[in-house]
Amino acid sequence: MNISLKSLWAAAVLSGLTLACGGAAAQASTTSLAGWSTFGDVISQSDAITLTTAYLDGGVDQASNVSGQSAIDIVRIETAAGVAPYALDLSLIEVGTEGSVVSQSFAATAGQTLRFDWSFTSLDSFALDHAFVVLDGAVFTLATTAMPGAFSQSFSRVIASSGLVKLSFGVIDTRDVDGVSSLKISRLSVDGGVTAVPEPATWGLLAVGLGMVALVRQRRAAR
Repeated sequence: MNISLKSLWAAAVLSGLTLACGGAAAQASTTSLAGWSTFGDVISQSDAITLTTAYLDGGVDQASNVSGQSAIDIVRIETAAGVAPYALDLSLIEVGTEGSVVSQSFAATAGQTLRFDWSFTSLDSFALDHAFVVLDGAVFTLATTAMPGAFSQSFSRVIASSGLVKLSFGVIDTRDVDGVSSLKISRLSVDGGVTAVPEPATWGLLAVGLGMVALVRQRRAAR
């Protein structure tokens, strides 16, 4: 079979780009959890991602759990969101205890605008549970029990610099672990879409293609 170096190279690059573009399409949306890393009680339904602080301990709060996964400890949430210890605390009293978070990374260009809609509900009447978004390490409070906001609101932020950006959404209990709070995120966009970071499978397929190119080149040189 006569396969040219140019054909092999084109096939390898095309395969890599196809996978990368497929990832971008998945990650640009809150209609599914494709492309997201999830921690705690997280579910995607009705074109939105919902996170709660519900823990599966058999208590009354368990009825509010949406995924069958328990909320996780605040230390794990801080790590997943890429923030420093205590960065999600509201005060020396309203310290984070547990909750849920979703994260992803994408390649952005300076000047693009991140947009999404959100809503927050809480059954906690004692502590100021905290709903937030983290963009490249900067924490933005969306709502607390004391400031829940309207039923649905919009958030937008201009991305300051080009490069890899980490985005996280989360909701946590503060002060105690009682009274479930929920955060719903929908209609996420970054100026019409984000460019996903190629997954390991993408690089692997591209490496296989390049390996084929090298093999054919060696065989031709040996003739």
